[in-house]
Amino acid sequence: MAGYLLLRFSSLGDVILATAAARLIKERRPAARVVFATKAAFAPILSAQPDLDDVWPLEPGGLLALAARARAERFDAVVDLHANPRSRLVSALSGSPVRRWSSQGWRRRLRVWAPFLAPAGSGPVSLRYARAAAAALGGGLAADQAPAPRLGVDAEAAAWAGDWLAGQGLRPGQKLLAVAPGAAWANKRWGAEHLAQCLDLVSEFDRVRFLLIGSAAEAALLDRVQGYQRKSRGLSLRSEGETGDLRRLAALLARCDAYLGMDSGPLHAAEALGVPVTALFGPTVRDFGFFPQAASSRVFERPLACRPCSVHGEDRCPLRHHDCMGAIEPFTVAQHLRRVLGLEPAAA
Repeated sequence: MAGYLLLRFSSLGDVILATAAARLIKERRPAARVVFATKAAFAPILSAQPDLDDVWPLEPGGLLALAARARAERFDAVVDLHANPRSRLVSALSGSPVRRWSSQGWRRRLRVWAPFLAPAGSGPVSLRYARAAAAALGGGLAADQAPAPRLGVDAEAAAWAGDWLAGQGLRPGQKLLAVAPGAAWANKRWGAEHLAQCLDLVSEFDRVRFLLIGSAAEAALLDRVQGYQRKSRGLSLRSEGETGDLRRLAALLARCDAYLGMDSGPLHAAEALGVPVTALFGPTVRDFGFFPQAASSRVFERPLACRPCSVHGEDRCPLRHHDCMGAIEPFTVAQHLRRVLGLEPAAA
């Protein structure tokens, strides 16, 4: 039996986007064994991914053990979707042929520091992951044939999510909007007051509830959002204590009718679960490759000359105005969300 090992150790969003490579292999070689190695912290999000036969968690200090395990398996190819020193070491010691993706980080840096020299973007990151897998199979991949990333939900987590939401008072027929205010970098976040205004405009008694999602470290951010809410405060459920368990995060997102968030990992999880995504992008841009791709997804952004201002987002606006996020109007986003949730007719 043919076998392929995919390496992508971090971060959450990249691990999810890399499932496009697993899906490509299964589409072209349905009988192939596909294994994904990632950091133990991210492995649970892949627990029910339908294109993977196994997930190998990388424990701290476990690189040599992972390499030995790969060598013992005798894979037809190792597809290195990280291309950092750790993944290069594992792939080199695996004893298998290696195909490695190119992150092309230089394109993003040029786009920030010398945009007049930057070439056109090289497409979504998920497409480039899938192309690395296609090369490992000895073929190519046209952009319009690229599979989308996807996740699954395991039965235990799905049952937990149903019980938890029922315990929070979610009733049949009510719409559920996932709201993720956080992002790794402060510049990628919308203001808590803007977000609360948006939810107040979306809120409609007995027809919609909001699921505020964040890590335990983001509890203060969720507090600020709820502190600014007026109409919709009583309609918001909070789940920052549960999203550390990525199986439960996936199960909760899969129960949602729509998702509102920033440039962050949970956005990619929602899209990979088939949830319509509304995303707000500021310091980062489409050319970086991380925009949502599904037809049901929508990105709100402002066409400012100062974008992009950094490769990752950073914690402070270099020009001290943060208009890339601050100028996105709550009313416009709310109007779109109301249509997505079926609270008012779709736009003509």
